[in-house]
Amino acid sequence: MATTLPPPRKPKVTEADIEAVINKGGSTIKESTPSDPDRAKHINVRLTGQIISEIDNRRLKRPRRPGSPKPGISIHDWIVEAVLEKLQNEK
Repeated sequence: MATTLPPPRKPKVTEADIEAVINKGGSTIKESTPSDPDRAKHINVRLTGQIISEIDNRRLKRPRRPGSPKPGISIHDWIVEAVLEKLQNEK
């Protein structure tokens, strides 16, 4: 035996209500603001193991900080440097 009343029924939607929603329309898409050209963006780069090992070999030829076992330049910085050189050469 039910001890509470059933929830009230929703009013039926009329055809006029549907037409009113359709004719109301939506907001237009906002134009995206141009991004800051100086702001860094993230991209993923896929390189083969052979290319990465060649980059590592070239990184190891760079001078290191005194007493540091790490190469003098990170792989990220090496790739950025290579891209900048390519852009400069193709101007």
